[in-house]
Amino acid sequence: MIERLVSIDRLIEQVRQGGRVRTGVDVYDRSGTLLLAKDIFVDQVKPLEFIRRQGLRSVPLAREGGVFDVTGNRIGGEEDGFPDVKPQDLHDTPAPAGRDVTRRLKDIGEICQEASRLHEKAASCLKKALAQIRQNRGQFDLQSVESQVLELVGFMVDNDYPFSYMARDIFSHDDYLFSHAVHVCALGTAVVHRFNASFSKAVETALWEEPAPGNNSPGFSYYFPDDLREISLGLFVYDMGKAMVPASLLNKPTPLTRGEFKIIRRHSHEYGGRILEENRMDHPTLANLVQYHHGPLFEGEKNCYPGDRSFSDIPPYVRICKLADIYDAMISRRSYQEAANRVAAATTLFRTYVKKDPLLQYILHAFVSTIGVYPPGSIVFLKNGQMAYVLESRGPIVLPFTDTHRHPLGRRPDPFDAGDQNELFQIDNDRSVKTPKAVYNRLPPFIRDIALPAVRP
Repeated sequence: MIERLVSIDRLIEQVRQGGRVRTGVDVYDRSGTLLLAKDIFVDQVKPLEFIRRQGLRSVPLAREGGVFDVTGNRIGGEEDGFPDVKPQDLHDTPAPAGRDVTRRLKDIGEICQEASRLHEKAASCLKKALAQIRQNRGQFDLQSVESQVLELVGFMVDNDYPFSYMARDIFSHDDYLFSHAVHVCALGTAVVHRFNASFSKAVETALWEEPAPGNNSPGFSYYFPDDLREISLGLFVYDMGKAMVPASLLNKPTPLTRGEFKIIRRHSHEYGGRILEENRMDHPTLANLVQYHHGPLFEGEKNCYPGDRSFSDIPPYVRICKLADIYDAMISRRSYQEAANRVAAATTLFRTYVKKDPLLQYILHAFVSTIGVYPPGSIVFLKNGQMAYVLESRGPIVLPFTDTHRHPLGRRPDPFDAGDQNELFQIDNDRSVKTPKAVYNRLPPFIRDIALPAVRP
C-alpha cells in the first residue's frame, strides 16, 4: 500500500550523498511503461534522472520501501527533508481508475459501441477483399483496405485495446477469419506502439545519459510514424493467403490430417506472397508479416514455418503479430473448440515465451502490459470466494458482483484495487471461469446492460 509520495529531486540529492531508495511499488510512465521495479534498490542517480526526464516530479513509496542514508538507516518525514507531496501538486499520479463505477461503466459502454461499429465495418471490408481475391486471381481493392485500416488504427491509438471488453463467444466461427484479422490488427497495433515507446526509451538511455543541450527533439524512435502505419496495414492483411485455402479445411470441426495441414501452411509463404505480388505490395514489412507470422520466436521453437529463417531474423513487429495471432485464436470461438478464458490465455502465453530471448522480453512485456495479466472485461475469483469483474488491468481494479457463496449481491458495490488489499480480497489464481460464455452468463444486469450493450448474444 502506498504510504506517501516524495519529490524525485529530493531522492536524487539523497542518492548523490550515498543513500539508497527502494520504492516498494512499480513506477510507470503515462503510457504504462515500467520505469522502475518495486524491489530494486537504487544507489545510482541515473535511473532517477531518467524517471525525471519522463515528466515525473514525484515517486510513490510503499510501506515495504523507503529512503536510506549512507549508513543504511531509514529516513523520512518532514524533519529529514522528505515532506509528503500534496496530491494537487502531482500531474502524473491520477486517482485509481474505476472509483466511480457508474461513470466508468458508461465510459466502457460508449467505447464498446464504437469498437463494435468499427469491428463490423472492418470485418465487412476484409470479407469483401477476400471475396475479390478468390474471384480476381489474388487482386483486391487495396485503397479501400488502407482507408479502413487508418480508421481502425486511429481509434485504437486513442483507446488502447477496447476489444478486450467484447465477449468473443458471440462471434460465429463462420466469421472467425474476418474477426480474427481485425482483432490481430487492433491488438498488434496497440502492442507495437507500446513496444516502440518502451524499447526506444531503453535504447535512448543506453546511448545518452543526459539529453544533448538545446536538443528539443522527441529522442530516439525505433519505429517512425510511416513504419507504424505500414505495420498496421500488414497486421490487417497478414492472413489473406487463407482466402486461397478451401473453406472446408479452415472450418473443419475435426483434427486435420498431415496432408490437410500442409495445404493450410501454404497460406503464408506461398499464397500470401502471391497476393502481395498481384497487388504490387512490395514493401518488405508486408512481406515479412505475411510470410513469417508463424516463424520461430526463440531458438528451438517447434511447429514453426517456413523454416528458412532463424528466430533472430524475425523482426519485432512480426513476433508481435504471432503473439497476437496465438492469443486471439485462444480466446475466440472456433469450429473445433470453445473460446478460452482470457486470464488463462494470457498466463499460458507468458509462461511459454518468458526468458527465451532478451528482445522477446521487451516484446512480451509490451504485450502483457497491453492485454493485462487480468484483461479488462474478464471475470476473476477472489480468495474469499467472491467473483469480480475486471474494470482496469492495472491494479487490477475489480468490481465484485457476488457474495462469498457466489450468490448475486443485493446492491451495487464499490470497485477496489485487488492488488492493494489483504489476502482475502486478492485474486485467486488457482480458480477461473473457463469460457467467455460462462463469463457473460454470470454478469449481473447492471454490468451487462451498461458496459456491454453492443455484444449481447
